[in-house]
Amino acid sequence: MPTDTRRITLINLHLVFPTMTESEVRQLALKSIQQTLKGVLELGHIWYANTDHTLRLVKDVSGLDLVKHAQDSGRGIIIAAPHLGNWEILGLYICRLGPMTTLYKPPKLKGLEQLMVRSRSKAGAELVPTNRHGVIRLSKTLQQGGVTGILPDQQPRTDGGVFAPFFGIQAFTMTLLPKLAVKTGATVIFAYAQRRSDGDGFDIVFTPADPDIYHSDPVISATAMNKSVERCVLAAPSQYQWEYKRFRSRPDDDPAPLY
Repeated sequence: MPTDTRRITLINLHLVFPTMTESEVRQLALKSIQQTLKGVLELGHIWYANTDHTLRLVKDVSGLDLVKHAQDSGRGIIIAAPHLGNWEILGLYICRLGPMTTLYKPPKLKGLEQLMVRSRSKAGAELVPTNRHGVIRLSKTLQQGGVTGILPDQQPRTDGGVFAPFFGIQAFTMTLLPKLAVKTGATVIFAYAQRRSDGDGFDIVFTPADPDIYHSDPVISATAMNKSVERCVLAAPSQYQWEYKRFRSRPDDDPAPLY
């Protein structure tokens, strides 16, 4: 694994787990990088294999009643899926629960974009780009009682976020998800597909969002969203994408770069 990946992973783990010993941090970093490699190796199977075959890898699902209750109420559903476990498997599974519209950020490689869109669309998902038109489409889907998927821990553009604590560190956090929830009356449900320790597939977990995610104050709602992500991460810390520069942007009163 590239040195920069290891370096960023160690920085993030030292920041969010300050009480861990150096040995514990390095052990967790090694496990995290191993999990990332597993995720990369799994992509080929998920993107190319038959969807029914792939979904047989899902061994257990908990919290599905949250989704069913929201569907029965007629409200739209925002599935907030952190960079935890295998979110490609999660996306395929959610598509089986009903039509889903999801944002995606086109990769730099055009060939990879075509493969990504084709593979994620094969189960019925509608992919829309991360721009104004994509957001309008998400809003319409939610107002019609549909399902959308958003990565809540992805750093937004400079005009699309606020600083809010994430594991006690100020992180530039998107406001799009809470705003969509308030505007459309949608229910926010956090979800992840956790890799089983014995290698025998995945367990999908649905869990409720912190109630303050619906607050009109953007900092309060962003803080609640980060708390919800934290709860998911702590359930399987080695499966979180710690190599992501989550704390790259810094507030004006703390401008020192962390990476």
